[in-house]
Amino acid sequence: MEVTPVRPPNSPRTDWWWIFDPRISLRARAALVLGGGAVIFTVIFAWLGGTLLRRSLERQTGAAFETLAFQMSDKLDRVIHQRFRELQLAAGLAPFRHAEATVAERRQLLEALQFSSRDFAWIGLADAKGIVRVATRGIFEDTPVDARPWFRTGRERPHVGPLADAPALARELSATDDDRGSRFLELAVPVQSVLGQFLGVLGGQVHWDWAREVQLSVVPEAARRERIGVTVYAPGGEVLLDSGGSGWTQPPEPPALASNRQFRGTMIETPSGGGAPYVTGFARSRGYREFRGLGWLIVVRQPADLALAPARTLQRLIAGWGLLLSAVIAGASWIAAGRVARRLRAVGTAARRIQDGDILTVMPRAHGDGEFAGMCRALDAMVEDFRTKQVAREPRARVDGPAA
Repeated sequence: MEVTPVRPPNSPRTDWWWIFDPRISLRARAALVLGGGAVIFTVIFAWLGGTLLRRSLERQTGAAFETLAFQMSDKLDRVIHQRFRELQLAAGLAPFRHAEATVAERRQLLEALQFSSRDFAWIGLADAKGIVRVATRGIFEDTPVDARPWFRTGRERPHVGPLADAPALARELSATDDDRGSRFLELAVPVQSVLGQFLGVLGGQVHWDWAREVQLSVVPEAARRERIGVTVYAPGGEVLLDSGGSGWTQPPEPPALASNRQFRGTMIETPSGGGAPYVTGFARSRGYREFRGLGWLIVVRQPADLALAPARTLQRLIAGWGLLLSAVIAGASWIAAGRVARRLRAVGTAARRIQDGDILTVMPRAHGDGEFAGMCRALDAMVEDFRTKQVAREPRARVDGPAA
């Protein structure tokens, strides 16, 4: 309740700004309590709502990125397996399994294989001594390859080598107007005769630019507007492919995983060199069927401030409307408390007049059955009872007064 400062009955009121002091002003106290409570509720609700939405977005966005990374990993493995199987099937055909087959027959078969799958940049058959005897477009024919990893491993078992630069092959392909980059995957399978005798190794170099097509089929170019980036890392951390969609000039280091056996998952990634965090989903290449994979790590990222922007938007929205509502509540409580304060001041004024001897003053009349109306009626009844008793006492005092 608003209480008038203690002062002599006829002393002037204190300075006007006392109405803003919650210690003595009912209006200020009501506005402070109700408006301040609304502000505190707004802050708590905005923080809680933003935090819950942020956590939900982290889970949902991370899970979506993990799915995209797994899909790309699976597609890469399937494409490599398909090219590997094509090479295996070709090695089992008669022109390669019979030593008496002519070079023209073998070249025709290699050219047909390359034509059916344009991902093959070069296919060649090396004999048991490691000399290329026949190859597409005659590239590297009569060239020794016995020191090459694909030949050494391919003599014993099927081989899928890591992505590597082949500048010599790139120069040859450039000369034939087929320049598609200088990075290739090496594939090789052993070639045996119908009697099981080792005849040589059928090797192939696969263009790497098809990986970009795989990436665009999973994460389209439109995702760049949302700064969603895709990066493929070799087991040693080398960047094999990067979409450049997350706004960096150089891709960050591969995320630090808890274990090399963790094949897929999500995280809030903080780059090792510092900088803004990312919402990250990742998947590791596990191969397809008999192809055991190359251990590549596929990572899909988006800056956290962009991925989690709806949480901040919700917080700002709650804070804005909450503060506006708090101001309305404070204003309404000020007005409502002001009406109560005016009634209380009227009661106080009437009481002071009665105290000063104005017996004709009556207490303010209140309508309704509320607490304030009940208080006014009780005070009015008390004053009337006091007046009645005072009037009854005065004649008796005159009769029983002291004798002259």
